[in-house]
Amino acid sequence: MRIHAKARNALWFGPARGQPPIHRFDDTAGRFRVCYFGTTLEVCFAETFLRNPPVRILALDDLTGRSIATVEVCRDLRLVPVHGSSLARLGVTAELATGSDYALSQLWSRVLWEHGDQPDGILYRSRHDDSALCVALFDRARDALAIVRDCSLAEDSKQLARLLRRYGLALTN
Repeated sequence: MRIHAKARNALWFGPARGQPPIHRFDDTAGRFRVCYFGTTLEVCFAETFLRNPPVRILALDDLTGRSIATVEVCRDLRLVPVHGSSLARLGVTAELATGSDYALSQLWSRVLWEHGDQPDGILYRSRHDDSALCVALFDRARDALAIVRDCSLAEDSKQLARLLRRYGLALTN
């Protein structure tokens, strides 16, 4: 799943050409692009709206400007796990996926992208809700994805209320 700005394609791989990297696994040299996904709606919500803690109130406009896309994976993806026992095998710590300084994460992303096995992306634990996993998918795997549903995040009031309760958030106009 992926929460995205309504003005942008659900399968947007960034950063845009000529723009600097801003996300954890973006390539600093611009040789490849990355699209970020969550394995649950909850983690998508946390990664989108809880990035600058402490967050206690969300503006309704922020929610209405977003869509939630459900994406089908059309072939097996080769993802490098950067969590659990894989951390020791890679010789890194969980800081790679949770640290505030993205320089190391971006360097590792490029190293993994350049690897001869050509992985499709990185599987890592969410920094903002570590109960779930996220995927940073390299643009070479774009053809493996299909959007099966893309709808307004604010449309489903029961689901939205559940997410607000889960994270102890209030909503304002």
